[in-house]
Amino acid sequence: MRNFTLLVLFTFCSISAFSQNLPLSFSQQYEYLRREQVIGNISRDITFNIRPLAPFKSLTNFESAYLQDSVSRYNPKISPLKNQKGNLILSPIPLQFTSTYNSSMPDGWENSEMLSNVGLQTLVSAGFHLKFGKLSIQFNPNFHFAQNKNFEEYPEDASIEYFRHLRRSVFGIDKPTRFGNNSISSINLGNSHLGAYLGGIFVGVSSENLWSGPGQFTSLILSDNAPGFNHFRVQSTKPLKTFLGNFEGIYWAGQLKSSNLSLYSDGAHQAIFGEKEEDSWRYFTGLTISYSPKWIPGFSLGGTRGFQIYREDMEDNFTAFFPLFAPFQKEEEGLIESRDLRQDQNVSIFSRWVNPAAKTEIYFEFSRNDHPLKWRDLILNPEHSRAFQLGFSKYLLLPNNYQLGIQAEITQSQFSINNIIRWPNAQGSSNSGLGSFDNFQVKHGWTNEGQLLGSNTGISGNSYLLKVGLYKGLKEMSIKVESFENHPNFYEYANTAGLDVKPWVDNSVFLNYSNSFKNLLLKSSVGLTQSLNYNFLVSNPSIDSFSSIDNKQPNFSMNLSLIYLL
Repeated sequence: MRNFTLLVLFTFCSISAFSQNLPLSFSQQYEYLRREQVIGNISRDITFNIRPLAPFKSLTNFESAYLQDSVSRYNPKISPLKNQKGNLILSPIPLQFTSTYNSSMPDGWENSEMLSNVGLQTLVSAGFHLKFGKLSIQFNPNFHFAQNKNFEEYPEDASIEYFRHLRRSVFGIDKPTRFGNNSISSINLGNSHLGAYLGGIFVGVSSENLWSGPGQFTSLILSDNAPGFNHFRVQSTKPLKTFLGNFEGIYWAGQLKSSNLSLYSDGAHQAIFGEKEEDSWRYFTGLTISYSPKWIPGFSLGGTRGFQIYREDMEDNFTAFFPLFAPFQKEEEGLIESRDLRQDQNVSIFSRWVNPAAKTEIYFEFSRNDHPLKWRDLILNPEHSRAFQLGFSKYLLLPNNYQLGIQAEITQSQFSINNIIRWPNAQGSSNSGLGSFDNFQVKHGWTNEGQLLGSNTGISGNSYLLKVGLYKGLKEMSIKVESFENHPNFYEYANTAGLDVKPWVDNSVFLNYSNSFKNLLLKSSVGLTQSLNYNFLVSNPSIDSFSSIDNKQPNFSMNLSLIYLL
């Protein structure tokens, strides 16, 4: 009983957050820090291209990893638990409660364990951090519950040709429309790690979400859209200064899991879509490097190269553990060898520029799946299997320390026009010309546990997003509008083949409010989405206008996040 009492005391007492990462789930803090950098209140040395951040290393003007002492003005009343030498420190991780609700359609992303789900969904996390010298133990498990209510997953009266054409986009990815038939509950490690801070480097094993790329709302290769995966990593915790400028980087090697679910929860048409290896996990490794030249303050550029391969294909193949050294061109590896090796590569390049004088940032990311055949193929056809992102933010200072902010982001993973020549033959036997996140050799695609590792655009999609708001510290009052084109790869393929389909577009508006109340942080939003031509369905074939609207489907959504600063 005494040991249990001490554990409770250690977990819920003290506030000081020494030597901790700031998990990606604390999005309110990340958004605040990014605004402060664009406005010019914190250093431009941090690029935000690689996350999670370690504020005690990279942002030394903040004493706490969760910023409560400097932002919410909540001063801790209890000192951290320390040993007599002061080299052993135990502190809690704030209690976090997140809940979402969708009335009729699955919606929502960038929530790690949380799913695109109809009904109520809740995620609760807490934990503690132990520092012993350079050793860092972060234990931050979470509990997840989702109602996972029923909704229309596919048009039941669609012809068999509808599903045969859909196969081209779904046989190479593990992306269930609904995650089973029942409610979901689970407990997992969440954002936990065991490692060491060695100067400006963190080395350790972790289940934390990772982020690479400059995006504000999503990222193409790696984000917190899917659950964190168990991995080993080496990551810079602050800019590494050289005579050429600053470098940041992260190397990871870990394990991706499958959902072991069919595309539709009732298993319909799965014989057409094809079966995937059950209980098969994939080795996932990659490297992101970001460089900030000393001659251009606020400017950074970098890239990511990631690989995945089925674990059973790594037997007697030691080089499979280090595919980062593999050539970029298929012909150098061997065309037959490259085809038969069940391996998937995704590469991106990105850049970001922050100009505090103009209180503006601009950024882009461009990614490509699938190795090019040769350098000529890459130069003449760089848009094959590509996705891209463009974004900016602009702030204007107002009286009483308020800021007017405008943010915009375009994310597109639709096929480029060149994909027409790579479409399957009449029998649909060709697998060439797949998209940005699905794959012929690794049939689970760029996913973990059935969710995309990076972009929130689904198997394919185009997002056009604009957000306008008033900000002051952690306080936010904003409106966000978004137009989202669902799965245009399927639409273009099916429409060209003569199927009676229309573009499926979701138009959304969200009202957002965030604030801090001493030791309680609140982040909330309510939204309304009008889905046009839901599931590409044509309920009135007599209407043949491309721009006409059919099969409307509304959805009401709510999102609530509460963080209790201990």
